[in-house]
Amino acid sequence: MGNSLVSARVSVAKREAAQGPLAALGATTSDLINSAFDYLLATKELPRPQDAAARPSRADFARFLDASSLDVDWGTDAADGDYRSLIATGKRSDYESLA
Repeated sequence: MGNSLVSARVSVAKREAAQGPLAALGATTSDLINSAFDYLLATKELPRPQDAAARPSRADFARFLDASSLDVDWGTDAADGDYRSLIATGKRSDYESLA
């Protein structure tokens, strides 16, 4: 299949700002344009920046932390700030329970 040349107007500032991220990805401007065409053909929509509404709110993040965190009663075992032995003991008992 042959190739065609695509011409587009983009501000110099936007083009220059995109060069760093493209280089970091090991991609070229042609790769970017081809990806945009692939996205359009797959979704029948233009690629858009992530919608701010799709990002979790602080309340969502707080609920996530509550759901994925455990309260640990450190007691006086880690009073000096060295929690490594407390964790090692907990891991040892967990591993021994698997045997």
